[in-house]
Amino acid sequence: MFGTDSIDGETVGFIDVGTNSVHLLVVRFYEGTMGTMVFQDKEVIRLGQNLYSSGYIDRDTIEKARLVISDFAQVSRKMGADRVIAMATSAARDAVNKKDLLDAIRSDGVEVSIIPGYEEARLIRLGVFGPVAPKEKSLIIDIGGGSTEVVLCREREDIYLDSMSMGAVRFAYGSGIPNDKALKFADYDHLRREVDLQSYHTCRKIRELGFSKAYGSSGTMIAMAEMCTARRGDGDASYMMYYEVVEVMKSIYTKDLEERKTVPGMNPARADIIVAGGAIVEEMMYLLGIDRIDISQNGLRQGMQIDYLVRHGHSDFDVRGSSVLALAGRCQYDRDHANFIRLNSLRLFDRLKELGVHDMGPDMRELLSYACTLHDIGEFINYPKHHLYSYLIITNSNLAGFTTEELNIMGLIARFHHKKFPSAASKIFGDMPPGLIKQVRECAMMLKIADILDRRHCSAIKETAVDVSDDVLMLDLTSEYDISMEVWKLTTISSEIEDVFGLKLKIIRS
Repeated sequence: MFGTDSIDGETVGFIDVGTNSVHLLVVRFYEGTMGTMVFQDKEVIRLGQNLYSSGYIDRDTIEKARLVISDFAQVSRKMGADRVIAMATSAARDAVNKKDLLDAIRSDGVEVSIIPGYEEARLIRLGVFGPVAPKEKSLIIDIGGGSTEVVLCREREDIYLDSMSMGAVRFAYGSGIPNDKALKFADYDHLRREVDLQSYHTCRKIRELGFSKAYGSSGTMIAMAEMCTARRGDGDASYMMYYEVVEVMKSIYTKDLEERKTVPGMNPARADIIVAGGAIVEEMMYLLGIDRIDISQNGLRQGMQIDYLVRHGHSDFDVRGSSVLALAGRCQYDRDHANFIRLNSLRLFDRLKELGVHDMGPDMRELLSYACTLHDIGEFINYPKHHLYSYLIITNSNLAGFTTEELNIMGLIARFHHKKFPSAASKIFGDMPPGLIKQVRECAMMLKIADILDRRHCSAIKETAVDVSDDVLMLDLTSEYDISMEVWKLTTISSEIEDVFGLKLKIIRS
C-alpha cells in the first residue's frame, strides 16, 4: 500500500490548461509505484493568442477550450478515471474575462482551478524530479506560453521559486514584433532585452545562490533541443549547448514563417512562436552562464500526478524504483523470475567486487538492479527477440528520475542477457567511453549468468557460492533438482565470461 490513505487501483485524469496547449495525462496507481500512464493527449488551442494584444480571451477560443477539456474529461472517465483534476495557468491568470473561461469549462461538469505562478513552479519541480531533487543545487527553467517558471532546488528543499511574465505565445503575439516575418537583428535583440527586463531580479538571485546543473522543461525547451540535435546530427535531444542555441536562433529569426517550417528539427506547429520562445532560452542561458542544459520530458502534469500522491500521504517513495516497477507491471513481467535474477545478479556483483574482479560503485549496482527487473519486458511484444524489444522499451521509456545515459546503460545491460554477447569494440556502444563499456559488459554478463541459473523460471538453484582462484571463476551451485541444462548453458558462454572478466569458468554441483 502507499500508506494509510490507499489509492491502489485508482485511475485519475490530469488536465493542464496552458497558454499554448491543453494536455491530458491519465494515470493508474498501483501498489508500490508512483502510478503508470495509461493515456496522454494534447491539443493546441492558443488561449493566449489574442489575450496578449487585447487583455481578453476571445469567445471562439473559450469555446474551443471548453470542447477540448470536456472531451479530455470524457476520455478520462471512459478509461476508468475516478477523478478528473484540471489546472489552468498563465493565460487564465492574466485574462480580464477569466470568469467566462471558468464558467464555460464548468458548464460541462469539469472543475478547474487557476493556480498561482509559484504553485505552477512547485508542481513543475515535482514533475521533473519527484519529491526528492538531486543532492547538488539544481536549476529548472520552464518556458511556457505565457510565463517562465524558475526553480532552484536541492533534495527536498525548494530554495527559490519564481514565475516571470514572459513566454513564447505572450512575446510572439503581444510584443509588437511580427511572428511571421524574417526579423532584423534589432528586432530580435528587442525580444532579448525584454527577457532582461522581466528576469532581472530572478537572474540576480539565482546567480547569488548558485547552482551545479541546469534543466529545461516545456514544449519550447524540447523544440529547441530537437533543432540543436538535428544540427549536431547525433540524435540525442536530451541536452543542448549554449553555442548551439545561438547558432539555431541565427538560422531561424532571419527566416519568415514558411521558411522556418523547413528548418531541420523544427516542429511546424511552433514556427510562429519559436523565435519568441528561443529568445527566452538564449538570453536566460546567457544571463545565468549556462553552457549546457539537460532536457526533461516531464513538467506540470507529471507534477500534478506526484502532488496527488503526496496529498494522500504518500511522500516517501523511490521515484526511480517506482517508475521501473510501473513500467515492468505495465509490460506484464514475471515478478518472481525478475526478483530471482535481481537477487542473484546483485550477489554476484557484490562477491566479485569483494574478490577484486571489478571496482564498480553503488551507482552501477543500482542500474544493474533496475535492468534485472526490466530485462524480460520485451516478451510483451515478441519472445524470440525479447531482448531487443526490452532494450527499445527501456531506452525510449522516459522513466522518471533517469538520465538518457542511464536509460541507455540499463537498456544495453538488459539487451545482452540473451543471444549474442557484444565485444568491447561493438558499434552498439557508440561513443561511450571505454571504461563505461567495460562496466556495462561486466554487468550484462552478471545478468546473463543469473538468467541462465533460472532459465526454467522455477528458482531451481537454492544457493550460488562464488570464488576466484588462479584466474578461475568457480561457481558452486546447490540445488535439489537436476540442473544439467543450466550447467550446460553456462559452459556455452565460458569463452564470453573469460573475455569479460579474464577468468576461466569452473562449475561445481553440490
